This record gives sequence, C-alpha cells and structure tokens, in this order.
Amino acid sequence: MLDSKFNLSVHIHPLVGNSICHSSLIVLSLSVSVCENLCPIYKMKLHKKLIFLFLIIVFFSCILAPIKKVPLDFMLEKTGFMADTVDFEDGVYDFGKVMRRILMLVTLIVFLVFRKSLRFGALVSSAIKIRFGAFRQFRLGFLLAAIPLLIYYGLGLLTGAWIIHIDFIVHDVVETDLVVETILDIVKYGLIGCLIGFMEEAFFRGYLLQSFQENMSLPKAVCVCSFIYSILHFFRADVLVSTGFQPFVGFTTMAQFFKPIFFEFIKNLPAIIGLFLVGVVLSYAFIKTKSLYLSIGLHAGMVFMMKTDALFLVRIREKQDWLFGDSDLVTGALVWSLLIFILFVIKRIYSRTVTVSQGNEI
Repeated sequence: MLDSKFNLSVHIHPLVGNSICHSSLIVLSLSVSVCENLCPIYKMKLHKKLIFLFLIIVFFSCILAPIKKVPLDFMLEKTGFMADTVDFEDGVYDFGKVMRRILMLVTLIVFLVFRKSLRFGALVSSAIKIRFGAFRQFRLGFLLAAIPLLIYYGLGLLTGAWIIHIDFIVHDVVETDLVVETILDIVKYGLIGCLIGFMEEAFFRGYLLQSFQENMSLPKAVCVCSFIYSILHFFRADVLVSTGFQPFVGFTTMAQFFKPIFFEFIKNLPAIIGLFLVGVVLSYAFIKTKSLYLSIGLHAGMVFMMKTDALFLVRIREKQDWLFGDSDLVTGALVWSLLIFILFVIKRIYSRTVTVSQGNEI
C-alpha cells in the first residue's frame, strides 16, 4: 500500500485538524502573495509564468495534503461522511480524489492572488460576455457534439461494438422507480456537462488560448493550448491510503499523478491524440465566434453524451478497439474522424475569415 511506511500512530483531534487546515489556507495565501512580491510574474515570459505558477500550485498542494487528511480521516472513521466519494472501505480510501480537490482549491487561491498580473478576469470576461445569439451558439454547439456521437453509437450498435442495456426494464417490465432515477440522472449529467464545459472553456480557451495568442502565432497557440488541455486530463491517479497521519502523502500522491504523463506516454498516446483533437475543435469554435458559447455547448454536449451512454448502452471492448476506442471514446479512429468532421461543419457555418493581429488566417 502506498505511503504505508509513513503511517505514523499520531492522532490529532478533528477540531484541531480543521483549525490547522483553515490556518494553513491563510498562510498559503500570504505565502503566495510574498512569492508575487519577490518574483513579480508580469515581468516573465508566458511559458516561464505558467511553469512558475504550476510549481507553486504543486508544492503548496503537497504541503496542504497531510493537513487536510487529518479531519478527513476522522469524518470517514467516525461519521462515514464522504465515504462513497472517496471509496472508503476497511480503513482505506482513494486519496487521489482528495488531492484533485486540493489542487483545484490551491489553483483558485493562486489565481486570485495573481489576478492582476495574469489578467485572468479581463480575458475571461471578454470571452463570456453575453452577446446577441449566445444561446443559439450554445445550442448549436451542443447539437454539433450530440449528433456525431449518436452516429458513433449507431455504427457501434450495427457492428456489435456496443449493445443496448436498459436498467429500468427488468424481465420485460418497466420499473417506474428506475425510470424516475434514470430521468434524474439525465438531468444531472446535463447540468454536470454545462458546469464542466463552462469551467474548462473559461480557463483553456477564455484565458490560456488568448494569453498564448499575445505571444505566439495563432496555429502555434492553438496547438500548445490543445496539448496542455490533453495532457492535464492524465494528471490523476487512484492512490489508496490508510487512515493515520502521513506527512508525505501529498508528494507520494503527486508522484503517481505524474506517472501517466512521463512513464506511460506511449500507452496513453491514442487518448492524448484524441483529446488534442477535441482541444483543437473547441479552440477553433472559440476563434470563429470570438465567444465561448459555441465551445461551451460543444464541450457540454460531449460530456453529456459520454456520461449518459452508460444508462442505455454497454461497450463490448474486445471488438474493434482501433475504430471505436476503449472506455475512452477519444482513443478510436471513428471519433477522430467525427471531430475533424465537426471542424469542417463549423468552418462551413462560420465561413467568414478571421484575421488575427499576427497576420495569420484561419
């Protein structure tokens, strides 16, 4: 078990743990502010700025992780609170899920502290400004994602790569309770899709892509942004830990997060290519409309379709993986082709040429 040699017999009262955790967040904010004063990032080049911020986020997340673990251990053992969220069983749970939330919290704090130097608010607000036809763009994006994926599932059913499996039909009888549960799941996935679409598009296309455009040619900016978007999807891992104070749990978990990127790159290459193409499509949608609503709709539609398929379909993974992909649809050549098709549809609909300040055309 990971980190077992650091499983010290130290018991900290949960109230003390929570107090330490809250105090740590305050110290974190002050420490990051000091870093900004000692090393003002507005003087850095963009790639150095991003590397610097990434290292700050990783380092402080690793420091905060064992402190956050103390009250979490108590809640899991004594109350069972969040047990399902982190797969808690027999004193063991997935700290990888906890670490991802810590990373998100630290990232939020870092961006708040460096907001003036990063111009995050100014860039994102210009991209999400509500304009005439914003909802129409969102709706179009959602349909542009949903229809090709319906074609994908249809071809999968015809070839036997997917089969229909409906949970609310038991022995040819429709279970009303399960129907209601399925409807609620569909609504939930729709909301999750919209939330994920908004958050990721605001950061990757609203901020990151626009920042890159100030320092790079447009094609290079799109490629770099899409590559980062792709790689960050692998920055995760299931890391099982036992309860008890473990001072280096943050560092050991982070090491597992880096493993898929540095040690399993070839294995993950099909998914990296697929996600890169997704990033290119979303970037192209943003560039063509100069607004995030088309890309948010595309992103929300993709997430919604890939989450709801489990309610009605089952993937037979041993059949034609090269064409239909594995559990990640983006690993299959068919999805790659459909993403390229979406690019041409967007180009057809928004046929005007967008000329950027660098003199490039797309």
